[in-house]
Amino acid sequence: MERSWLILSSSILYNVVDNVVDNVVDNVVDNVVDNVVDNVVDNVVDKLTDRQHQIIQLIKENNMISAAQIASKLSMTHRTIQRDLTRLRHLNILNRIGANKGGHWEINTKVEK
Repeated sequence: MERSWLILSSSILYNVVDNVVDNVVDNVVDNVVDNVVDNVVDNVVDKLTDRQHQIIQLIKENNMISAAQIASKLSMTHRTIQRDLTRLRHLNILNRIGANKGGHWEINTKVEK
């Protein structure tokens, strides 16, 4: 009787420990992934130039603004603005939705905080 109780207790203990380990691993992985994504976005945004921050602000004010209009407002060349827009897209801060004419900009929601 004692031996069967011991085997049953060991089995229950094993299941409890196994569930706890699974939960801890799942929580740690979820938290690490969330924190890494948040930190990467924060670090990328912190490393943007003032002009790139101005571009984001202009797009927040008018998501239909063209690169030529941004260049005019910031007194920069069209090519300079195109380089900045390309970098912001590569950093996954901006997305262009639709065609160059008639489309609009979308800012990554993690950046808009």
